[in-house]
Amino acid sequence: NQPSTFPLAGARHLPLSASFFLLLAVAAPRDAKIRKDVQTYYGQVLKKSADLQTSACVTAARLVPKHIREALRNVHEEVSSRYYGCGLVIPECLENCWILDLGSGSGRDCYVLSQLVGETGHVTGIDMTESQVEVAKKYIEYHMEKYGFQTPNVTFLHGYIENLEEMGIKNESYDIVISNCVINLVPNKQSVLQEAYRVLKHGGELYFSDVYANLELTEEIRTHRILWGKCCFVLFYG
Repeated sequence: NQPSTFPLAGARHLPLSASFFLLLAVAAPRDAKIRKDVQTYYGQVLKKSADLQTSACVTAARLVPKHIREALRNVHEEVSSRYYGCGLVIPECLENCWILDLGSGSGRDCYVLSQLVGETGHVTGIDMTESQVEVAKKYIEYHMEKYGFQTPNVTFLHGYIENLEEMGIKNESYDIVISNCVINLVPNKQSVLQEAYRVLKHGGELYFSDVYANLELTEEIRTHRILWGKCCFVLFYG
């Protein structure tokens, strides 16, 4: 019996195992470079929302429910000023829920959600850009005092959303998983979605807002550094 094969440029008829590891060897440096460029863009180039160089991540005007508007007003100014999302991923009926935010940035959505879930709920934010996580952590006490909570109900972790297990996120531990304009920045989107499915409780829900394309992107766009950070080099296509 011949070993299974699949097409790979410059490596015809390699055994599946050899092809697979060769593919990993090629992908790993590329993925590492993507991560580094995204971290640089969101951690060093951008200091506030006004620094955005394209409108790709500007939220379109829409009617926001009153209770969410009030929660947004309670978020510290520095946290809000470093918000780079592209939508509103705040579902209804959140009291007592456990929520995981994939790519939480400076923590704006997490702090809104932490107020809405109440002191008996919990929100965990994960981001790979350390400077953003530091901003988020800096204002935990500020927000808990503002909400009148005796015990913090929000946690921020530094790590990769493709590997939640590495940060100790257990199976079926969250009611809701959200992500706001982040999954596009991850080279391996399938891993992100698989991890989200793993950590959701039975009947749990995934909410995410992101940027999509209705045609394939040119190589020029895919290699444009500013557009990398603006989700345009790894758009969902379909």
